[in-house]
Parts: sequence; C-alpha cells; structure tokens
Amino acid sequence: MTTLAYLLADTPRVGPLVTPRSPGCTGAAWASLLRDGYLVEVRDGYALVAGVAESAGLRACTFAQEVTGGLVLARSWAAWVHTGGPPPRGRTCVVYRPGTSRPKARAWLDAVQAPLRPWDVTELGGVALTTPVRTAMDLATWSTEDDARRALLRLAAAGTDLGEAALQLDRTAGWRGSAVARRRIDEARRAAGTQAWTTGSAAFEPVMR
Repeated sequence: MTTLAYLLADTPRVGPLVTPRSPGCTGAAWASLLRDGYLVEVRDGYALVAGVAESAGLRACTFAQEVTGGLVLARSWAAWVHTGGPPPRGRTCVVYRPGTSRPKARAWLDAVQAPLRPWDVTELGGVALTTPVRTAMDLATWSTEDDARRALLRLAAAGTDLGEAALQLDRTAGWRGSAVARRRIDEARRAAGTQAWTTGSAAFEPVMR
C-alpha cells in the first residue's frame, strides 16, 4: 500500500505515532489503514503502525499538541497514560497552577486549578502529567465510587504504590475530601492484595525527596 510504504519509509519525519494529519496520510487513507489492520489506534485520532509496541511514553506523546504552556495532564487521562488499556471517555483533564492563567476554553478540555508539588509531576514523551501516586490521590477524590475503584485497581496492577498514595494524602493538610479518598484507596489496596500499611505519627510533616 502506497500510503503505508510512505509512512514506513518516512518514519524519522512522521514519528512513531501516525495521525490523519501525518505527512502522506489523508482521511480516507487513515480509515483504510485502520480498517485493514495496518494501523492500531491508540486513542481517537492517534495510531501506531501494526507491530510497534505501545508504551506510556507513546501514549503521552498523543497529548504533545494539547498539554503545553505549563499545563499538566491529570486524572483519568493521566491514569490511562500510566496504565494503558481502553482510553477513557470525556474531556481531557489538565491542571493549571494557582497564579497562572486559566487555559482558553475548548470543547475537549477540562481545566482545573490545583497546587502541584514538584514530586506530583513527571514527564513522559515531552508531556507533563501527574505521577501515578498523585493520579491515584486525584482519582480517589474526584471520581465516582465505581470509577475510582476501577482506576485505582488498574494503577495498582501497573505497579503504583497505593500505600504511598495513602501516606501522601495523610501528609497533605487541607486536602478536600481526604476521608473519602483515603477510604477508597484503602479499599483498593485490600482488593489488590497490597501489603498493609499503618499511618505513623508523621502526618503533615514535609515530604522529603
């Protein structure tokens, strides 16, 4: 197929991710390549050439044009980057820090203002997003009961330390909804069979990194 051959030959310019806007790709070719299995969709509008291994870094790269200018990818979409699986539905949640400008309103964007500590943010594929631990804290707080449980179990299965999430929650003074979030994290830890963790007497002390 000419379009596929072009994309494969021009990988340095096209990159590992393919979109309908990639050089040499058209809307019709995009649909055909997906239908015939030459491309595997990562999320709506982004795909990998069949056989290319999906990774957290490549999933993050799909937000390179959306999450810019100091914004941080968060909540369900950050969890998806960390864990993979079916992409969530709904708008892309990003955090902007206090003292910075709220991003321009867009139909696909859900912008929330929240403080972020240095250790709450990581970078993958050139995109800033909340760490797995901070993502667990956010989802335990802001998701529905069922969504929080599913997301926390996926994060735990991907290696997220939910005990650390509980610890960070206890050490963060003024965290809105902390009691509910802590219960959800504890329930997810038990369901995931993680090692029991007991809160010490160091609540609210500065977290050293």
